[in-house]
Amino acid sequence: METTQPVRRIAAERLLPGDIVLTASSGKMSAVIRRASKGEVSHAMICVQHGSIIDSTDDGVQAHNIQRETYKVDDHVVVLRLREPLDPVQLQSVLNYARSEVGTRYSKVEAARSVLGGSKPRTRQLFCSRLVSRAYAAAGVNLVSDPDYCTPEALRRSALLIEIPEMTEIVSEAELAAWAARPNPLADMRAMQNEILDVARRRDPAIENFEDLDAFVQANPQWDEEIAHVYRASGYLDLWRADYAINPWHYDLDEMEASARSGDDEGLRLYCVSTIQEFHTGGVRFAVNLAHYERAMQANGRRTTAQLVTLYSQLVRNDQLRRDVALAWLWRHHPADAATHLQRIEPHSPLWFSIIDRVEPRLGAIARANIQQEGSVDVCSSCGDPPQDYRLVNSAEAMPGVPSLRLCSDCIVIRRGSGEILVPLHD
Repeated sequence: METTQPVRRIAAERLLPGDIVLTASSGKMSAVIRRASKGEVSHAMICVQHGSIIDSTDDGVQAHNIQRETYKVDDHVVVLRLREPLDPVQLQSVLNYARSEVGTRYSKVEAARSVLGGSKPRTRQLFCSRLVSRAYAAAGVNLVSDPDYCTPEALRRSALLIEIPEMTEIVSEAELAAWAARPNPLADMRAMQNEILDVARRRDPAIENFEDLDAFVQANPQWDEEIAHVYRASGYLDLWRADYAINPWHYDLDEMEASARSGDDEGLRLYCVSTIQEFHTGGVRFAVNLAHYERAMQANGRRTTAQLVTLYSQLVRNDQLRRDVALAWLWRHHPADAATHLQRIEPHSPLWFSIIDRVEPRLGAIARANIQQEGSVDVCSSCGDPPQDYRLVNSAEAMPGVPSLRLCSDCIVIRRGSGEILVPLHD
């Protein structure tokens, strides 16, 4: 009787944002790449948040759920991490670059020349190791001598990186079957994104990603309705509903309680912990995109832009609700985890300003003026008086993306009076 070989995957709870995943399989293409690069690995990916990786393949730059990426026993899987951790602002630069390139096409020619040699054109298109090395270069970290032309093996040998051991786990046949039976919204999203970009490239072949597409729409109102239509027809604007249908417990505390009673409490605890560890940074991209499209809407009023304002307003609310539910469940069942792992971003810190400058630039300018006038960061964000630090609980409605504020006694009264829910940052 034939014995089924165990299947492995990367343990999502051990993988950190910024980690680099290198793999090799027994397939022909992997063997060719490894032989040409005289190495052990043939593909590179980067972790951008808990459970999510981004890579560049024939489908272009796309995101994947790490729990769906499985490996045979004889596949090679390596997880690398910087020897010296990045500061939070640098890390966000790495992740922002990777996310900004979603949709960018794969360059087979340049990928081949990274291992075979020859002339080296430097286009905006990507391949797996170029995506990873350019992401780090965007934060001022050169993992290799030439971020445009490197191989997965060159990343593996980088002196700046260390291998993290014991990063895979065996997946049971029952869990494999369960994942196979579940819908895959990320796969649907990849198809929708490529459908939208394919239509846009018929009008302008230079478009690589959604930042390019946005610039095209702003500059070419004659194609606005066509692009708006493909956004609607593809289903992209309504894809968020899929997670509500598949995982209602993400968004409803009663559903989460029911899930805990019928399943694995430890697995749920780990999910909730990982969710609140990225309470603000994990979904800040939605608020950043919302702020961008709101400004574009004020400038040009495109229909495409109006649709995206509506979409990102919804995604901001969804993200906060998902994290609020995870936090509420932990406070109820594992309060020590809630207190320990909730991400708290100190007002007026470099990370705080890196977020505020993108979602509420006027607030950032006022805070900097007060800091400069008083000669200290320990001043009210709004007026410069002696402050305390607060977490903005209803950020999605009040100021999307703003994680916290440093406020004096007068300003806290004013802001609470206008509907902002503010609690002491370290409570």
